[in-house]
Amino acid sequence: MSARLLRASVALCLLILMPAWASALCYSGTLLGHSSWQGEVELAETVTVPPDASLTIAAGTRISARSPQARLVVRGILRIEGTEERPVVFATPEGWQGIELMEVAGEAVIRQARFAGAERAIASYGSRLRVEQSRFENCATAIHLVRESPAVIRANRFKRGNFAVVAEMKSTPEVVDNDFSGQQEAGLRAGHGSRGPIRGNRFVDGHTGVALQQPYAGDITGNLFAGNQVGLFCNQTRNTPKVTGNRFENNESGLVNYAFSFPLVADNSFTGNKVALRNDQYGSPLVEHNLFRGNGTAIYNYRKSNPRLRRNQVEGNQLALFCDYSSYPEVRDNNFLKNGEGVRLGIYQSADWEKRSGSKALVMQQARQRKSRNEMLAQAPTEFVDRVDVSGNWWGEASERLRAAEEDANDPLFWDAHDQPTVVYEGFGDEAYRLDRVVFQPVLDGPVDGTGPRADGGEAQ
Repeated sequence: MSARLLRASVALCLLILMPAWASALCYSGTLLGHSSWQGEVELAETVTVPPDASLTIAAGTRISARSPQARLVVRGILRIEGTEERPVVFATPEGWQGIELMEVAGEAVIRQARFAGAERAIASYGSRLRVEQSRFENCATAIHLVRESPAVIRANRFKRGNFAVVAEMKSTPEVVDNDFSGQQEAGLRAGHGSRGPIRGNRFVDGHTGVALQQPYAGDITGNLFAGNQVGLFCNQTRNTPKVTGNRFENNESGLVNYAFSFPLVADNSFTGNKVALRNDQYGSPLVEHNLFRGNGTAIYNYRKSNPRLRRNQVEGNQLALFCDYSSYPEVRDNNFLKNGEGVRLGIYQSADWEKRSGSKALVMQQARQRKSRNEMLAQAPTEFVDRVDVSGNWWGEASERLRAAEEDANDPLFWDAHDQPTVVYEGFGDEAYRLDRVVFQPVLDGPVDGTGPRADGGEAQ
């Protein structure tokens, strides 16, 4: 090991390692020039790599720290070069404050490193970063891109902890081929102008796989979301991101679009979820060429959510489509096959109530009380029809019956005003309001060709 030190202290620490003696160097202060660490290294206090210096940590190095506050702060060059057989291990105390990259020179590279129990294993401020084939376990936050940090995060394993990756303030991560499992908050949380591809990852058995706040310009493609409370959560993302070619399996909610989120959702498969696609509070995505199979509810729309649904294969779900609180999706050219129930309207699905009492004034009043500045609230609709129109679709074996039915027939495939003609709402007196009805005619003459995910991923039409 060679190192030149300025304003730093180096002490030789003897460690008894059975059956032989070994030594560890204890570092604190500031490094100058090029330093190379290998073997046993201890951080006595915080160690700083200034802008004109560099630090290389060789394969097989084991780094400990005397206290959680003994950080590694890098402003120069950092290269951590572990291998699969000889990773670099950070054997640091619980709550360790980790590595801080502060506008580093060049690109910081971390390969085949192991972190456990850190408060924040890696934090990046205005720095380029590459983290590959490393493991993070039980870290409160594994990788935090605090601001303006381009990053390649590839082929890592993140296990338990609160957050695996957090991207903020115009950071641009490329998150590819990682394994996220058991995060108590989110595998990836991104917002505040961040963007970048999220591709080929596994998000399993956590609270939320990916949580996006505000527009996120990036493709989310080829990922697996399985066994989570929420697979993918979009909050105020507007017409981003593109969600294509993913698998959502056995989640409480597969994909949630909330508060003016209307991404493209195409060529995905949703299987075994309690709710496959949940749209809430003006969540109105374009949903095309997806497979919804074996879910509790395939598509759930609430509080003025008006998605466009076309060329989807919706089969074997307990409920295909739910609409409540003034949600009016556009539903055309889909195949609905062998679902327990086709369409169900909730008790707040009443254009009659909207016309006579109206919700927009209530929403705006609540927004003022919360001091919300979301300018899109002013664009909330004020005109409503009294029907959910699902005509122009194929209903499998039920299609012949539906085609032959009277226009005002009460078919068991649909639950609407025929089943509960009026509703009374708490806080609005004793006056009754008419529930909306489902319109299902005309019915298509045959199945729609080309529904479900396309082999090539396709393009939105």
